[in-house]
Parts: sequence; structure tokens; C-alpha cells
Amino acid sequence: MRTTGSEKGYTMLETIMYIGILGTLGAILASYASEVFGRYKTGRIAQQILDLKKAIITYTAASEDYSELDMQKMQNDRAVPLDMRDLRHALGGKIEFGPVGDGSVDVNDKYLFYITFETVYQKGCVEVLAQGQFYGDGSDMDALIVNGETAWFYERSFYDTSNINTRYEMKAAAGVSTGIRPSLEQLLKACNRKDNNTITWIFS
Repeated sequence: MRTTGSEKGYTMLETIMYIGILGTLGAILASYASEVFGRYKTGRIAQQILDLKKAIITYTAASEDYSELDMQKMQNDRAVPLDMRDLRHALGGKIEFGPVGDGSVDVNDKYLFYITFETVYQKGCVEVLAQGQFYGDGSDMDALIVNGETAWFYERSFYDTSNINTRYEMKAAAGVSTGIRPSLEQLLKACNRKDNNTITWIFS
């Protein structure tokens, strides 16, 4: 049976269409997989903060305060959670932690420690801080700082945020301490760097 030129052309056109459809589906699946993986990583960061905070509190349990907290010593003692032993968070950025106010005369400083996650991309920064697992009733988290420019803090916070440009004070209502709950609008303004946002949590 002979095949006409029009039939050959039609078959070629079908092949091109199939390839185009497969390419589009592949791109959609790749984008979806990237989105899911990104959400997993931002969720993992939120858990890493809780894990690291718990590890620091356990590591310093025998001390009166956090003034002797040393990141390198804690790392050498293998007291840092396993998935952060290289002092990198789930998105690959550096982790730093230690006592607040080294050399400060403020007596309250020695009862505070900080955890900083560097190089967090913009969407991840917003998503991590919107999850809110680390926001308690004021008993452990004292302040939250993004890019050194925006801070959320409690009405009776020990940490001095007066040198930070944009400040949101969380006031207690009817004698009950409120949680630090940044709004989406606030977070979008605070996480204003495309790939290099820095988040610092201050804990007491």
C-alpha cells in the first residue's frame, strides 16, 4: 500500500505535536516537583530551628545562663543536631548561634541566645516565618529579626531592638501574653531580598 505525501506530512505533524505535549507535561511536572521540594525544605528549616533551640537548651542545662554558649565547642562535642553538623540549614545557607550581647553590660543579655539562618530565598523566608511553630506565648522566643531591618518583639522583651528601622511590638491583651504573629504583608516587606535573606531568632 502506497503512502501519499499528505499522509506522511500528517504523521510528521502528529509526532511534533506529541513531542510538544510531552515537553509541556515534563516542564509542568518538573515545576511541580521543584515546588514540592522547595516546600519540604522550608518546612525542614522550621523544624531545624526547633531542633537546634532544644539542643542548645539541653547543652547549657548545667549552666546558670547562656554566656558560655560556644558554637564551635558545641559542634566539636557533636551536640548540634545531625543534619546541621556542618552548620548549614536545609537550604544550604550558614547557621550561626551564640549568646546575645557579648561584652554587654546589660544583665539580661546573658539569659538570651540567638540563632541566625543566612541565605534564605525570598519565598522561603516568607513561608518559614508564616508557619509559626516557634512562636510561643513569650516564654521562650524574645524577638524575631529579618535582614537586620525588621523586628517583631514582645511588650516586655529583654532584647533591645531600638536600632532597627521597622519594629512591630506584640502587646499583651487582658493580662495574657500574645504570640509573635507576623502578617503576610509584614513578611513580604521584611523578606525583601531575592536570594539572600537573613533570619535571626532571639530566645530566652
